[in-house]
Amino acid sequence: MSRRHVRLSNQLGDLAAALERVEALDASAAPLIGTIRRFLIPRLTDPPPPLVVAVVGSTGAGKSTLVNSLAGSAVSKPGVLRPTTNESVVWTSIAHAERMWPGKVIADDHPLAESVALIDTPDLDSDVVEHSRRAMEALAVADAVMFVTTSSRYGDAAPWEVLKAVAGKPLVVVVNRLQTRASGARNDLTARLRGLGLGSVPVLTISEQRIDPDRGRLSHQSVQRLAGVLKEWASASPTLRAEALEGAVDDLANGLGSLLEGLEDRAARAARAAKEVTAAYEAGREEIEAIATHEPQPRKPQPRKRWWQPRGKPEIQTLSSRAVDVVDRAASTAAIALERNGFESSPDLQTASKRTVSELSRQLVGAVNLAGEAPDRAMLRRILDEDQQRFSDKLVLLPDGVLERLHNGADFIGDLDWRSV
Repeated sequence: MSRRHVRLSNQLGDLAAALERVEALDASAAPLIGTIRRFLIPRLTDPPPPLVVAVVGSTGAGKSTLVNSLAGSAVSKPGVLRPTTNESVVWTSIAHAERMWPGKVIADDHPLAESVALIDTPDLDSDVVEHSRRAMEALAVADAVMFVTTSSRYGDAAPWEVLKAVAGKPLVVVVNRLQTRASGARNDLTARLRGLGLGSVPVLTISEQRIDPDRGRLSHQSVQRLAGVLKEWASASPTLRAEALEGAVDDLANGLGSLLEGLEDRAARAARAAKEVTAAYEAGREEIEAIATHEPQPRKPQPRKRWWQPRGKPEIQTLSSRAVDVVDRAASTAAIALERNGFESSPDLQTASKRTVSELSRQLVGAVNLAGEAPDRAMLRRILDEDQQRFSDKLVLLPDGVLERLHNGADFIGDLDWRSV
């Protein structure tokens, strides 16, 4: 790796590290991290990476069987139960096995694997959210896409949304398990592709056939045309990789811009909410101070006689009730402040506040009052401090310096020209 590549790799690594510090606050950081660590940084290493092809499609479309057939061996385990593939499986050469891949790696000395890496992905349309997430991770690091469907599944909505998303990458569509009576499916599928502006995308068909359960793959003749497409892509891999890199950098720049906008908005909302929560509890502390020192709060016009005299049990009961109200009111005001600024005042937080008020009421109206004592100032302050902290913990602010690092990274990505790398 050249010095320049080392420097670029380090800069990208720093940006990924900054994104990892905000991933818990904003889930949109996760795909950006994947693009950097699994796609961009490996492109700077030697030897040059193979052309990466993501194999995606509907549940039960036969993606694993196709990968096994192209590899000539059992790379990815097909099966009757759906969905079969739970994690991405990467078929690549031994020379590239140690790269950072989005899934389990199967290294092979097959000639095709020297120039093409296939990623067999989980399905795009099952009820398991993790499956579609892993498939999208593979798409993010792919230079090209093999979309596998069947004559009965090609109309599903989810896969077509993916086709729209990968329209900028080389694409081949495979209609697998095509039955004789479904001969019109290919024409309909081609018409739909034209409607998306993908009329030039090759559409290959593989007829329904019996698969030897011991081999778990199709005949060599069945995938010969598909292997030909992959070889054509491999021969043009420098150009295709360069185009994929430019697209990935553009997507990363746009993603960083949106992320920064969201994080800055969150930071502003958190600062407003924190200020309001602090004000609510500061007001509570002032009231507690007045209660603990027996200073009356402003009320309706009353005679100048001090309202808490004579001292005795009724007076203590009144002071205790007021103390409970202060804590309850501070918590309610803080909860409203969170929700007004877009932060959830979760049920566990509200339950904790109610428990605090309940416990305070028990202490003040119960044992404390039996001794005829006024509410304890230190105890009330501690209760308010702990309650305020519970609300403040919901306003997780950005780590120091991370916004600046992300802005610097965005500027770096915006100025990066991968054609000169």
